[in-house]
Amino acid sequence: MNKRSIIALIIAAMFMSGDSFAQKATSEFPVLRGPYLGQTPPGMTAKNFAPEVLSRYKSSFCSVFSPCGSEYYFVADIDWNGDFELVWMRRTNNVWGEPEILPFDSDHTDNDISLSPDGYRAFWRSWRPLPGNTVKEERSYLWYAYRTEDGWSEAMPVETDEGFLISGYPGIAYNGTIYFNQTNERNVGKGDLHRIRFINGKYSVPVNLGRSVNTEYSEGDMCVSPDESFLVVSCWNRPDNNGESDLYVSFRKKDGTWTELINMGPVINSDANENCPQLTPDGKYFFYLKYYPNDDIGKTYWIDSKIIDTLKPKGIK
Repeated sequence: MNKRSIIALIIAAMFMSGDSFAQKATSEFPVLRGPYLGQTPPGMTAKNFAPEVLSRYKSSFCSVFSPCGSEYYFVADIDWNGDFELVWMRRTNNVWGEPEILPFDSDHTDNDISLSPDGYRAFWRSWRPLPGNTVKEERSYLWYAYRTEDGWSEAMPVETDEGFLISGYPGIAYNGTIYFNQTNERNVGKGDLHRIRFINGKYSVPVNLGRSVNTEYSEGDMCVSPDESFLVVSCWNRPDNNGESDLYVSFRKKDGTWTELINMGPVINSDANENCPQLTPDGKYFFYLKYYPNDDIGKTYWIDSKIIDTLKPKGIK
């Protein structure tokens, strides 16, 4: 057998391997038309979102749609090697194009992307070097980019009155307030929820949201409704969790404080790890990730956001 024949057999074997990356990478991308990647909207039962797109990657998370509905952002392990990229898809003439790496993605670790409610700014956490540094940061900082006539601006770190913002998963309100997870020596637990207000063109000092939502355990990924009426957060290692992490909701009271965290129940939570909560800009749907640690597989689900209203305590409008 000549050398050319041997090479051909090797390539054929790669494509025949049942669930190989080569199969997924070379398979024809589906034609997707209409809102939400052409998916049929869910009711009050959670559905796996766009498996024909997201199952092409070993793992993907953070489902974010732009206010116009013609852009879809997420984080994906494109090369199946554990390195995540910031990715987007765009809809033109009602047809969704293939995923592309966002222009502000870096060669360092970037994840946890979110958009401001007006779609003008993108926020994400990154370990890329801060201005003046040349090496990867030991902790993640919050970065952002804004839209320009030509696309997106260069990436910039979020700066507060205390300096550049060390941050995890961000959520952004209508008024520019950013909610986020942070670990510091002032925390109630390992990871606490904080917020910074956008006042007179700059961000204020981070404020801890208090003991109603921050516990001795760890509060992580979170999203906030644009009007700040409620927030959803993944909580780790609580005794009432179904898996290592479950999703909980808290509602803001008239006095500005927050209700105790409420487990979102078996409709959302399972023995998998639930994380990465997101709301669609129109407020109709709620997205989240189910990660199965034993299989190292994550699947994105969506459900009618009315599920959140069913958990609202009496007396909360």
